[in-house]
Amino acid sequence: MECIVLCGGESKRMKPYVPFNKALVELSRGRILLEYQVDWLIEHGVDHIVLAIDHQTYGRLREERPELMGRVDCSVEGERLGTGGAVVKAKDLLGSSSFYLMNVDDIILSDNYAPEELVKALERDERSIGSVLLGRTRFPFGIVETSSSRVTGFRQKPVLDYKVCSGHYAFTKEGVEAYFPERGNFEDVALPKMGRDGVLYSLELEGEWITVNNLKQLEAAKKRLNQ
Repeated sequence: MECIVLCGGESKRMKPYVPFNKALVELSRGRILLEYQVDWLIEHGVDHIVLAIDHQTYGRLREERPELMGRVDCSVEGERLGTGGAVVKAKDLLGSSSFYLMNVDDIILSDNYAPEELVKALERDERSIGSVLLGRTRFPFGIVETSSSRVTGFRQKPVLDYKVCSGHYAFTKEGVEAYFPERGNFEDVALPKMGRDGVLYSLELEGEWITVNNLKQLEAAKKRLNQ
């Protein structure tokens, strides 16, 4: 099984406190975020990992984590292509017709899930060229219920009823070639169109996942993973 890891972002929501790509932040027991995710993939049966990565982060990893770089291949962007363009470029390093795709900052904590399940979801229908792992998340604010101006209920940061994308996917190369932009984000361009065309399927995650998009989430992830 093969996987592309998207780790070429600018991490703007963490600056200036994290002045580099968040893939390089220390997460758990001396391991950086990217290393944690590579370990997770290998532990779950992925035998070929391609990093879709910017040239600055690639340079730092070669210098600071040479042992990690020996476990992966890299698709290095000279200029930022967006998530869609990054996948279009990186897929040329894959040998399989279908592959797993994930954001480096979306961490699966469930013991009841393996990437192979999402790849197998592509086999549900002959038209399927993509699948999305769905999770549930908490609303970041308190939900207030009112009648006129009187508060009748309050739920602090409840788990939302609807499902959200967990940042983990599986696609066929054919699907990427047909829908992904060479520049821009596939979440904005490809996924809505794939949904309308009926070629995108889903799998619901049973268990927990966390994301690392800002400093507060990073601290929460560190606390969770170092328990």
